[in-house]
Amino acid sequence: MLRYRSDVGAKFVRRYYPDGSVQDIALSSAGQRGVAPGALPYYLLIYAGPDVIPWSFQYLLNQPCFAGRLALDGTALENYVNALLKEWGDAGCDPHKPVVWTVDHGADDITTLMRQAIAEPVAAQLAADSDVGGGLRLLDGADATLTELFAALAKQHPALIVSTSHGQTGPLHDPAKMAAQLGALVDHQHRTLDIDALLAAWQPDGAIWYAHACCSAGCDNRNSYQGLVPAGSSLDQVLEGVAALGAQLAPLPQRLLGAAKPLRAFVGHVEPTFDWTLRQPETGQILSGATIEALYSRMHRVRPEPVGMAFNPGYKVVGELFQQWQQLTGQFAGSTPERRDFIRLMTASAQLAALDRQSLVILGDPTVALPALQ
Repeated sequence: MLRYRSDVGAKFVRRYYPDGSVQDIALSSAGQRGVAPGALPYYLLIYAGPDVIPWSFQYLLNQPCFAGRLALDGTALENYVNALLKEWGDAGCDPHKPVVWTVDHGADDITTLMRQAIAEPVAAQLAADSDVGGGLRLLDGADATLTELFAALAKQHPALIVSTSHGQTGPLHDPAKMAAQLGALVDHQHRTLDIDALLAAWQPDGAIWYAHACCSAGCDNRNSYQGLVPAGSSLDQVLEGVAALGAQLAPLPQRLLGAAKPLRAFVGHVEPTFDWTLRQPETGQILSGATIEALYSRMHRVRPEPVGMAFNPGYKVVGELFQQWQQLTGQFAGSTPERRDFIRLMTASAQLAALDRQSLVILGDPTVALPALQ
C-alpha cells in the first residue's frame, strides 16, 4: 500500500509494509524497482478521483511505472473487484472479434486524421492477422453511427474496441449538461452517445476500450494549453470551459468499469486532443506508431501484454518532446526574425504534443490484459 501526499507532491510516495513500518520512496528511484523493501513497484493503481489525487501525478507515474486509476465505490466497485479477483475467468468477450469504429467528418476536420493515423492502421493489422481476419468489424463512413456501434458490440462481444471520433465538450453555456456528457463519443450523424442506451444493448464483459476523442477519460481543473492557442478563440473558450468544470472523470468509462459485467480497462484522453500529436506540422509525418504498436503488436497477440506495459513506450516520448521544447526555447537569442518565427512554431508544436501525449491515461487496473488468441 502506498500513499500520495499533496504536501510533498511529486517527490515521493509513502510505502506501508505488513509489519507496520513505513518508508518514503522517491519516484525517481529508477534503479530500485519491484516489490522488495525500498523499491518502487512497476504496476501502480491510483484509487481516487482526480479531485483527490490529481491527473498530474498520474502523468508522472506513467514515466517510471505502469499506472492506472480506479475511482468506483458501492456496487460498481464490487462488480469490478469481483471480476478482477476471478482474473476475468468468466468474461465472455472474444479476442477474435474486435470492433473498430471511426468517424470522419471531412478533410477539414481532425476526425479524418484520427481515422488515417489510428483506426485504419490498427484495422489493417487486425484484418491481416490469421487469428482474427474476418472476425474484425470495421465501422467507418456512413456506418460509423451509434446504432451500428451498439449492434456490432452486441453481436461481436469484442475483447478490443478502438474508436476515433469527437468527444463531447459542450454546451459551454450549460456546465451541468456539459459535465453529464463530457467526452461522450459523437457519431457520423453528430449524435452523442447515450450511456444508458449503450448498456441496455451490451455489457462490456471484460473488454478493453481505446477511445481517441477529446475528454474521453475526463478533464482537469486547469487549461494546460493556455498561451499555446489564440486567447479568446473558439478553441480557447472550449479549453477554458472544460477546465471550469474542475478535475473529474468522464461518465462513460466510469459506467463501463462499474457495469454488471465490467470493462477491464479504458484508455482515453484528459482534456481535448490535437492534430499535432498525430502528425508533425512541418513534415506531415504520422506520429501514431507507439499507439498502433500498443493496440496490436503488444496487446492483441498470443501472449498479450498487460495494458499498462503495452502503452508505456508511448509515455517515453513525452520526455523527449519536453526536451525538444527546452532546447528550442534556448535558440531564440541571436536569431533572425524569420528564424524566431520558425522556432516559435517548433516550440509550440513540441510543447503541445508533449502535453497532449501525457494526458492519455489508463482507467482501471493496469495489470489487465486481453484474452490470449487461440
